[in-house]
Amino acid sequence: MDRIYDFIVIGAGISACTFASCINKRFSDASILLVEHGRRLGGRATTRKSRKNATLEFDHGLPSINFSQHISEDIVSLISPLIHSKKLVNISNDLLMINEIGDITPALTNDQVYRSLPFMINFCEEIINQSINPKKIDFLFKTLTKSIKYINYLWEVQVNNGRIINSKNLILSSSLIAHPRCLELLKINSIPLSDAFTKKSDRVIDSVIKETRKQKYLQRKIYILHVSDSELVKNFNKKYLQISFSNTIRKDFNFERIIFQKQFNGSMVIVLHCCYINNHIDKTIDKILNSLKVIFFKHKHFLDLFLQARLIDQMFWRASQPLNNLLLKELQWSSINSIGFCGDWFDSNTTNRVESAMNSSIRLAKILTWK
Repeated sequence: MDRIYDFIVIGAGISACTFASCINKRFSDASILLVEHGRRLGGRATTRKSRKNATLEFDHGLPSINFSQHISEDIVSLISPLIHSKKLVNISNDLLMINEIGDITPALTNDQVYRSLPFMINFCEEIINQSINPKKIDFLFKTLTKSIKYINYLWEVQVNNGRIINSKNLILSSSLIAHPRCLELLKINSIPLSDAFTKKSDRVIDSVIKETRKQKYLQRKIYILHVSDSELVKNFNKKYLQISFSNTIRKDFNFERIIFQKQFNGSMVIVLHCCYINNHIDKTIDKILNSLKVIFFKHKHFLDLFLQARLIDQMFWRASQPLNNLLLKELQWSSINSIGFCGDWFDSNTTNRVESAMNSSIRLAKILTWK
């Protein structure tokens, strides 16, 4: 891979795919490369194929997408074709809430809540498919960015296998290599964005580094359960159900929400999301199931599922959502060093993280020039 790309985008989640699609629509001949640590598109919104059971495929990260009542025209133009083709469906009626006394009620929200079909990964795929010239968009998966350097007006991106990839412009769709948490996650000694420049100061870069240091992140531990009893699953009348937990349950158990997703082979995957502001707490499968039985004690059809459930995997998202100090849109692009930033770590006047990430990517794509 000796070519020089016009744009390298670090990450391949919703914000990265939105940026790539939008910049491709503006500059259809520009070459774009998305570098992703995961195995597939989507970032936290990706869909997992089980390596232990090839028949299982499930959404283990972002279970749904919230949009406010006043989304931008640009986002409307991206999601309307998906809604009309039924590749993005409204699941607001499949959202429930359970409280500490076991009562289940509809979840109250002013947002419109969607999921893509058949899986969440398809949202990113469909966004990319809206490009004018998708052949100009390349992907590099299972690849971790270790360092970045800006030398002689060219970006050099070093990845985990020692390969150097060159680009005229660099886009960070995640704050990871700009935030101190990368030191532990990447097992490195200094922040890559700080090390990228050997000369002159840059007000935008300096501000991004300074402000990003202040951000704290919500951590998530996700437990993935499997129910193989096809008759039991068949009698469950929802193909996809999402239940949020009351504030009291969140405080007592760290449970955020639980997703019930039927599989094509007649089984079911149950994904339990736990959230932590500070240190996460490991739980044994027995403790998890016992807690769920206590919470759902009034509901036999859920209890029957939990009795048959077994743990097949777990994931720890150490930096899934910024909680504070979102960055100003004025810090999205440095024309001095040809580097841009997008994602849910930028302020977009909305509490919806996906909507915020998409808005930042659309905005960045609009202000860039090429050649």
